[in-house]
Amino acid sequence: MKADLKDGINWLAVTFFCISLAVVLTLLCSYLLFPVDAQIYQVRRLWPISAGALYHNFVQLMAYLQLPWISTLQLADFPVSKSGALHFADVKKLFILAWVILLITAPFAVRFLRRLKKQRQEYRLLHPAQIGFVIPLILAGIAALNFNQFFITFHEIFFRNQDWLFDPAKDPIILVLPEEFFMHCFILAFVLFELMMLMGWLKARRSLKLLQADH
Repeated sequence: MKADLKDGINWLAVTFFCISLAVVLTLLCSYLLFPVDAQIYQVRRLWPISAGALYHNFVQLMAYLQLPWISTLQLADFPVSKSGALHFADVKKLFILAWVILLITAPFAVRFLRRLKKQRQEYRLLHPAQIGFVIPLILAGIAALNFNQFFITFHEIFFRNQDWLFDPAKDPIILVLPEEFFMHCFILAFVLFELMMLMGWLKARRSLKLLQADH
């Protein structure tokens, strides 16, 4: 019973590790993605600002959202309303939570995966990897049908209020954060998670082949 509980905790750690890793990697990759999308969708036509200044404001925003010691959101070239600040404060909690989950689960997940490899039990990754691969595909299919509705539903699930409905007159930062940028972030997180599941599946298949060869 104790072994089953420990095993369950380890699998839970691996699951949350993979999810949080996909989120954190997406956050880090957004520093490269944003200037590309900003150029493609010509967001500076909606708010007169140089490309360098725009990126500086983006970095300020991301720093606030991820660094716990930055308690106040201040952007060099964009005003922030009270409701806008409240929404970004809620986003900050989610982003920091992702980092915390990653840091907590990483030691347990890595140790468990190393143990599976050492004991030649990586075949146990097969079914979890298959399930983990299929579920995001279903979600991606739903999102692809109507990303705008998916985006709205996502916010309704994760946020307790309507502060995410920005008024561009009060929070012009939303003008330079196109919906396509958020869509690309979702796609990137999805792809990163799917790659992790694929790696797990490949390791499991290789482990099964080695076991079959030994018999």
